[in-house]
Amino acid sequence: MGNFKSVFKLLRTENGYTQDGLADMLGISRSAVSMYENGNREPDLKTLEAIADLFKVDMDYLLGRSAAAVTASPERYTAPNCDDLITVYTRSRKNLSQEEKMRLARIILSDDDEE
Repeated sequence: MGNFKSVFKLLRTENGYTQDGLADMLGISRSAVSMYENGNREPDLKTLEAIADLFKVDMDYLLGRSAAAVTASPERYTAPNCDDLITVYTRSRKNLSQEEKMRLARIILSDDDEE
C-alpha cells in the first residue's frame, strides 16, 4: 500500500491523537492502529475510507500515491460536528455508560457554536 504506514502515523501524531483515541474514533482496536503504523497489517476499504474522512484527506494521499498533503494543522482544526459525534458513537464497539451517553447527547443537542 505504498507509504500508507508513514502517512497514517504522521496524520495521527500531527492531529494529536493517541493510538487509543484514534482506535475509538475509527471503531477499531488499538493493536490494529499499531499494526497499521508498523506495516504489519493493512486496513480494509471501509476502514481506509473512515481514516480518509476523519483526516479530511484524499485516498490517494493516504495511500502514498499523491504528494498533496491535506492535513488538519492546528490553525485549520475544526471541532467535530454533530454528524462526526454520531459516527463515533455508531462505530464504537464498546458500550457507553449512561453518563457517557448523556454527555454525548448534551454535546449533540447543544446549539453553542464555539468558533
